[in-house]
Amino acid sequence: MSWRSVIITRPSKLSLKNNQMQILQEEVWSVPVEDISALVIESSQVVVTEGLLSKLCENNTVVYICDHKHIPNGYVLPYYQHSRTLKIIKEQINLTEPFKKRIWQEIVKQKIVNQAYVLMCIGKHDVEKRLTSLVSQVDSGDSKNIEGQAAKIYFESLFEKGFTRMYDNIFNACLDYGYTILRGAVARSIVEHGYIPCLGIHHRNELNNYNLADDFIEPFRPIVDLWTAQNIGINDEFNTDIRAFLVDLLNYDVIIAGRRQSVGNAIGILVSSFTTSIQMKDYKKILVPQVVPLERHSYE
Repeated sequence: MSWRSVIITRPSKLSLKNNQMQILQEEVWSVPVEDISALVIESSQVVVTEGLLSKLCENNTVVYICDHKHIPNGYVLPYYQHSRTLKIIKEQINLTEPFKKRIWQEIVKQKIVNQAYVLMCIGKHDVEKRLTSLVSQVDSGDSKNIEGQAAKIYFESLFEKGFTRMYDNIFNACLDYGYTILRGAVARSIVEHGYIPCLGIHHRNELNNYNLADDFIEPFRPIVDLWTAQNIGINDEFNTDIRAFLVDLLNYDVIIAGRRQSVGNAIGILVSSFTTSIQMKDYKKILVPQVVPLERHSYE
């Protein structure tokens, strides 16, 4: 089971030897490919061999390519490896609108529940109750955009009054980075399960190759929010240590299907449950994560 996140911040050559990723810098390090769930390449002076990239794809490792601000701006994902990809794609294409709206309702409700929990964790109990009261108002397809109403209340309470996701500050840098890491992990799982990433259930932007990932990421976003709210100050520098912590959130706990799982495992469980929901024609079979106090998952 892949669990390790590797971040390359300095000039390096990455190659494959004996099923190990070799990292050549001033010294040489080796990491078993089967252990790597995510590889983040931040330095513009990194050479990666084709053999390693191919092996990473076989392992369903997601490789993140970063821009000059160290924000991931691209993914390398494995090509469709599911044994019944055509069957899965046909089912995905033929999903009815009522079914998709019900799935979206379940996702939005849990996202708001998780946001309310984040506010409780940072002592914003009054606002937590306001958000909790909105959950019951989320209807099929969220036609009243309760998600958007909750987001406005949530972010102003999480950081500061008047805060928006448009600000250029350390908080939004952390959120952007953390969300992008999650998005890549979700996209990897979607491809692994045979789905077309651009074909969403709610998100439908024709310019977006990852609409379905943007659907499934929603209940996971509050994990990044909670870590940022608890660990970042307005004057902090967006440095390598912070980025490493954000990548490592893939290895933190959530509860899904009544059990503690790492975020990375929970993503796979959610996507797998989507398949179950489709095959049983029951939107209630979708499994969504519950945020818990931040704690690194034990793989023992």
